[in-house]
Amino acid sequence: MAESSWPFGTGDGQRVDPTRWQSLTTAGSPSGVVGRWGDAALSVSVSPSQAGAVDVAPGRAFVRGFIYQTDQPVTLPLNTQTEPNPRIDLVVVELDVPNSSASLRILKGQPAAVPVAPGVRQIDGGIWQYPLAQVTVRRGQTAVDTIRDVRTLLDSGRPPAVAATNVPTNPTPGDLAYYKSQDSGAEELHMYAARGGWSIAASLGKAMSYTPQLSYAAGSYSAKGQYQWLSSNSMAVSINVRNTSGKTWKTDALNVTLPTKSRGGMWQVLTCALMNNEHADGNGGMPNYTIGSAYTYGGSTCQPVFQTTGSPINGGDWWGTFPVDSTLIVTGVYVADYFREGNV
Repeated sequence: MAESSWPFGTGDGQRVDPTRWQSLTTAGSPSGVVGRWGDAALSVSVSPSQAGAVDVAPGRAFVRGFIYQTDQPVTLPLNTQTEPNPRIDLVVVELDVPNSSASLRILKGQPAAVPVAPGVRQIDGGIWQYPLAQVTVRRGQTAVDTIRDVRTLLDSGRPPAVAATNVPTNPTPGDLAYYKSQDSGAEELHMYAARGGWSIAASLGKAMSYTPQLSYAAGSYSAKGQYQWLSSNSMAVSINVRNTSGKTWKTDALNVTLPTKSRGGMWQVLTCALMNNEHADGNGGMPNYTIGSAYTYGGSTCQPVFQTTGSPINGGDWWGTFPVDSTLIVTGVYVADYFREGNV
């Protein structure tokens, strides 16, 4: 294979055609919309001026080494929808290197009971489609149900910011993306790995709150929970549940919900304790303070186990007595089912 090099002022190095330019720039120029988190640049919304259409806001994007820009909104009509099932269309910037152009277009999806977005063409030196938004089109009519923002926002060398995970196209192992959930407000760094694809590398900022639930309730209780991702598949959790019903509960076993499902196929253990020091008489037949473990096996709950109080020689048993005014505490780290591995 002959050697070549460019760009230079003389010789073959003067020839910088689109293919050479693309090979020169793509290594250091990821595709994405120019802007910061919260910017409307090239964002997609329902068109207020044309029925059955979407508007793309003004903005700029790098697409595989080339720039696309519009300084005014662009209206894109949806393809006619008469099917009894909904579909998901994809709004893209389409780079057409052979024809020296880039433009906005909609890729029509296939109607289905559970529709998925269409795939994209991405060929260096040819057609390269960069996704901006997924548009769910209603069944039976040409109208928008929902719009999912899938832009990647690029800001002066910082990790790309995304509105939904798994967005950056053609990632390589080690790529990072900043993600902020629109529902919970959680802020996370996501990293792409050769094994497993995109996953959470770390939570950012404060721990997130959730409300744990008991599998059985003989009255009122208060519950507080906090969690934080520590790595791509490990979650730290702290749970406090207090019996505020005014009476002691007794049942076969009580489970407590986790913030996300645990990985199956193996038992995992968190630490737990039962604080029962509100009453000097050992309320509910339980001592003032009991320590134990909380077990989980691939489910969305954990099941506390405490030392048997009547006869310590009998060992431990599933938590079945919740004394009035006592508090259950669960804390620890467990392997989550982030990759939906099932019981393997």
